[in-house]
Amino acid sequence: MTSQELYKQLFGKNEHTPTEIERYSKACELALEAFNLPAKSIVRSIDVADILAKLNIDEETLVATLLSDGNLEDNYSDDYIRSSFGTSTAELVHGIRKLNQFKEFDVERKSDAVQNERLRQMLLAMTSDIRIMIVKLAYRVARLRHLKYEDEEIRHQIAAETELIFSPLANRLGIAQLKWELEDLSFRFLYPQKYKEIASLLQSKRAERELYIQDMIKQLEDLLAQENIKAKISGRPKHIYSIWKKMQRKNLTIDELFDLRAVRIYVDSVTTCYEALGLIHSKWNYVKQEFDDYIATPKENGYQSIHTVVIGPEGKTVEIQIRTHEMHHNAEYGIAAHWRYKEGGKSYDSNLERSIANVRQLLENSDDPDVFKEISTELQSQNIFVMTPTNQIITLRQGSTPLDFAYNIHTELGHRCRGAKVNGRIQPLSYVLKTGDKVEILAVKNGQPSRNWLNPNLGYLTSSSARNKVRGWFNKQNRGENIEAGEALYHREIKRLHAEEIDVQDVVARFKLENSEILFEDLGKGRINDRQLNNAIQSLLKPEKHTAVQTQRSINFREAAAGASEKHARAYVVGASNLSTNLAPCCTPHPGDDIVGYVTRGRGITVHKRECANILNLNHNEQQRLIQVVWDKELAENPLYSAELHILAFDRKGLLRDVMSVLTDMDINLIASQTETDQQERSVTMKLTIELSAGMNLGDLLDRIEIVQNVESASIKTL
Repeated sequence: MTSQELYKQLFGKNEHTPTEIERYSKACELALEAFNLPAKSIVRSIDVADILAKLNIDEETLVATLLSDGNLEDNYSDDYIRSSFGTSTAELVHGIRKLNQFKEFDVERKSDAVQNERLRQMLLAMTSDIRIMIVKLAYRVARLRHLKYEDEEIRHQIAAETELIFSPLANRLGIAQLKWELEDLSFRFLYPQKYKEIASLLQSKRAERELYIQDMIKQLEDLLAQENIKAKISGRPKHIYSIWKKMQRKNLTIDELFDLRAVRIYVDSVTTCYEALGLIHSKWNYVKQEFDDYIATPKENGYQSIHTVVIGPEGKTVEIQIRTHEMHHNAEYGIAAHWRYKEGGKSYDSNLERSIANVRQLLENSDDPDVFKEISTELQSQNIFVMTPTNQIITLRQGSTPLDFAYNIHTELGHRCRGAKVNGRIQPLSYVLKTGDKVEILAVKNGQPSRNWLNPNLGYLTSSSARNKVRGWFNKQNRGENIEAGEALYHREIKRLHAEEIDVQDVVARFKLENSEILFEDLGKGRINDRQLNNAIQSLLKPEKHTAVQTQRSINFREAAAGASEKHARAYVVGASNLSTNLAPCCTPHPGDDIVGYVTRGRGITVHKRECANILNLNHNEQQRLIQVVWDKELAENPLYSAELHILAFDRKGLLRDVMSVLTDMDINLIASQTETDQQERSVTMKLTIELSAGMNLGDLLDRIEIVQNVESASIKTL
């Protein structure tokens, strides 16, 4: 096959621009290059692209599929694909490769429905673009088509994976063409004798059944048209796996099945459903025990439809389902979604379920190939799915850490945890896990939890249940030990905040406790956490230290407010209130409006409404000149004051940059800095004069500084 022939096969039915022709032809050339190399994998991307082309998948996905051949990975990197085919295609290729390399299915877990469901959801959550999963399913179809050439053990492994994981995923996504083939081929290799028996019984009469169904549809169309009933009618013979499942479920032989021939009728209203049913029953006799009215009596999951089996032409049974278009929509995409009762399982993530429903609608109804880009199941899922070293899948909330993982496994493992490996690499206990990570907990024999784990600023635990387990451990400890630990924690915070003048009884009173001993015990047990203690101490700090600064500013604010009408209202640049500003005449902002500042060359800062047309129409470079401004009243209500931040650290490259990054993230303005380095000790002392708002939690700031690598301690003193 030449690249021109492959191009015509995959892309030839649409017209393309010269640029698109060049791009698609290049993808075909690379896929053929991979095809002609010694195979790293039995499945080639050309075969997969051919399967997807028959599904009318969008052309970008076809390009990414061609480029995802395993033989291309060593010679064509993600960077090469990005520069040659664009970022979007490169991300698709990267995701397909990642999913193709996932080999964590455990065939011995076949009977564990919960683990299988978690694996399905994990695979979906690993795909940042749902098209990646569609390509993966096509890869699996191609793999099954080649499976007859494999050893028995491999055939069983691949078929079992398909039956338990990939067929249900295809079912959920509504890709019937892939679902049927995945089910039939996996059934063929898992139960070869049963497959041959059913296939032989069906094969001789398959064409006959298909013709019969077409004739039945024509008769139904004529019957309904005579009574002016508008209806859509579809039908198809059952595939082998579906027949076998029904035989198993109902304990019937193939001759006893009534729905080898099945027809579905869609109408506009409930009344029309019953009108159609009456016409059908008046023309053909029906099997009473096979009649079900799920419109009058819906199934528990909300499913509605009328099911009847009639004795059609030639005395053959035909199953007919009658429903409204809305009922069909609800059955396929709503709470009665077909896959939920077919699989007989519960959904573990309602957001992920909604995402799947959206994808099914897009696959069936959309003519826009770009619409798949809108779907990102990972963003719509509240959960992540991570694995133990033995490939058990654990469901955690987004943002969970290895320490959350440890406590989820077992309380004692959490208590004894001292470190973690994520995907084989040591990571801090505050590391944020993502779907697909494999986590190994490093524990000591007689370990115990740290009180730092309860500090919300340090990010060790995000789960309330895990925090309760830590608090429970401290509650059980010796009262004297808790008091001692709590007193040490109290004095540490007093020192960090330079609040030695505060009487401990004032802090006791803030928490409405009887004495300092109870305060220290509560701190030791974790009943009072670091942030609560910081807030209490900060609220008791005497304001006289920065009263002068605030008073002067307050006078300025009052003067400005008293001497200015709305017409002459003033705004200030955040962190630099001395810079001159003027109000833009184009949108004439007034106090209370949402505003933004624009650096005007030679004329200071011009203040605009955020929705001002001149602001909305700025190009990218001009947007870099936007700065934050506030009305004078806002500054008066939230005054700024100065403080000295003292930091002791071991020297390293990038230390000051990382400290400044913390200040920037917390929107703190740096006024002055002084840094001294002891070359012999390799230590650094920083004194940073900063500007803080009255609402700033100083403990949060110090905690953020102290988790910067190499920082030994941090303290703050208001000026």
